[in-house]
Amino acid sequence: MKSGILFLLVIVCSSTVSGQSFEQTKSELSKLMTMAAEEYDYAKKQEYVTSFSALLEKTLKTPNSLTLTFDSIPYLKTISSKDGILRIFSWGMPGGEDEYLYYAIVQRRMGDAKSPLSDVYRLNDVKQDVRKPEEEILHYPSWYGCLYYDIIETQNMGKTYYTLLGFDFNNGLSHKKYIDVLTFNPQGIPSFGAPIFVDKTGIRSRIVFEYSAKAVMHLKYHSDLSKIVFHWLYPIVPEKRNDKSYYVPDVTYDGYEFKLGKWMKEKQILIKKDRFK
Repeated sequence: MKSGILFLLVIVCSSTVSGQSFEQTKSELSKLMTMAAEEYDYAKKQEYVTSFSALLEKTLKTPNSLTLTFDSIPYLKTISSKDGILRIFSWGMPGGEDEYLYYAIVQRRMGDAKSPLSDVYRLNDVKQDVRKPEEEILHYPSWYGCLYYDIIETQNMGKTYYTLLGFDFNNGLSHKKYIDVLTFNPQGIPSFGAPIFVDKTGIRSRIVFEYSAKAVMHLKYHSDLSKIVFHWLYPIVPEKRNDKSYYVPDVTYDGYEFKLGKWMKEKQILIKKDRFK
């Protein structure tokens, strides 16, 4: 009898947020995000984003919220791990001149696969304060902000690594893409970055690609190859090799393959162009 009452309470709680249905909450989230995107006044834009973040966080803390979908909310990117444990919500907004601001919330299931509860972590983008992004490990709530579009789940020695692929508009001259990694400590607290990316020059905690805003740089995980594959970048004007806004892709692909707990770099991976779209 008690288990039946608990099940009923979970269903009721998961379908309401502060007394309103999830559809109403989703409509409100969509409205806040749209107003933030269309607002030119920076202070007002931040108010809308703050309200959106608070409402999304509150919604994700309700029981059974891992079953809720948010695909209809504009500008919100959601990625989920294959193990059903993790979801990451990320979004971005133009800030000042040549500035793009990023926001994210991590949702992680508590307990086993049948648990209706989850831990929720709202992140703080500290990218502007990180001097050596490929070396630093950032602990919650700090995070190297971007829009995530893929998550790759790997294990080694009983530890799970969620490798993340992300995009950053950066500024009007160059864009960036990242390979980052998310892990959790025994208490379930997230950290970003880990010394698991290896090439001939050493070990890095994350990988940063910067290239011309006029170019398209491909970065994608190929499950059939079990590799992260990406374009090799070069300065289209040799004299500008110190300026990443002049870097563009050529026809060469490099990659990373997960071996013995490390992402090992490989040069000149052969791959058909139609598989890289």
